[in-house]
Amino acid sequence: MPSVTLEEIGRHFGDVKAVDRVNLSVAHGEFVTLLGPSGCGKTTTLRMVAGLERNDTGRVSIGGRVVSDARVGLFVPPDLRQLGMVFQSYAIWPHMTVFDNVAYPLRVRRATKAEIRDKVTAALRLVEMERFADRPAPALSGGQQQRVAIARALVFEPEVLLLDEPLSNLDARLRAQMGDEFRALQRRLKITTLYVTHDQEEAMALSDRIVVMQQGRILQIGAPETVYHRPASRAVAAFFGTPNMIAAKVAACQPTDDGDYMLAVEGAAWQGRCRAAERFGRDEAVLVVVRPENVILAAPDTPARDGHIAWSGHIVDGIFRGPHRSIAAEAGGMRFHIEAPATRPVSIGEAVTLSVATDNVWAVRA
Repeated sequence: MPSVTLEEIGRHFGDVKAVDRVNLSVAHGEFVTLLGPSGCGKTTTLRMVAGLERNDTGRVSIGGRVVSDARVGLFVPPDLRQLGMVFQSYAIWPHMTVFDNVAYPLRVRRATKAEIRDKVTAALRLVEMERFADRPAPALSGGQQQRVAIARALVFEPEVLLLDEPLSNLDARLRAQMGDEFRALQRRLKITTLYVTHDQEEAMALSDRIVVMQQGRILQIGAPETVYHRPASRAVAAFFGTPNMIAAKVAACQPTDDGDYMLAVEGAAWQGRCRAAERFGRDEAVLVVVRPENVILAAPDTPARDGHIAWSGHIVDGIFRGPHRSIAAEAGGMRFHIEAPATRPVSIGEAVTLSVATDNVWAVRA
């Protein structure tokens, strides 16, 4: 049975549809991330699950129990939904110690002193904060405050954990470290998690599935690899990094054994083959999506290898970024973004051949 089920849920603010009839099912123990730009409806969706916003349409179920149904006027308040929540600001109370912050959900539920002591100690041990139990909350670093917020959300053993951009206030190094630690903790506890972020790399690193949202609607749901390499639309493709999106027309379309379609495509002074999720008609316009890291740079006039598309061009820019080098090249009247090894030397104006393997090229509707 799914831990969280959203059926046609919506939330309107005047004439603005913040969330527009969203459907989603989150399995027990699954880590699902709502991903999208600011204002796409992801936080409003999370708040409707939490009961902090009341849905105007549809129904929310948690653990098989309906907690909100707009059609019949049913609404279970947040404190009765058995949910843990971590906010972007962490919401750590400065006048309390670490122990008292984590103990608060148990005290409002009138747990015994012995139960509070045992459960708070266990929760702090989970996030490696047990030795800070008596420390005043303001004396904690950002990463420590985040751990306390997670411990407080877990201490009463919620059915579902909700997190609203909990890493956004940390620096890049600590954000990656805390994300890895939290994902390991979530897997160990097998707790159902619904996570909100606008950070694509964070979503891909943490999630079992990603829900890409835009303007209150879901554009695509899938595993991180699927959403990244097989985007359902131009909008999804464009949200991840800086893909090269090349206009082309379909010359032929054939189904493949794995359920995809193999397209023969033609562009301005180039042609080749690529994969797609749907059937396209002859002469239909498509956008060919090429990820920067999949572009291979070779010497000028290098013949295209079998199973590759190739363009002749020249380098116009190069930026050293430490572990890799970002290169811009012009070829066939187009500007390509390329991610190359940091050791690859760059000379502005250098003539090159750009190529990419057919299996790394994806087509979406123009």
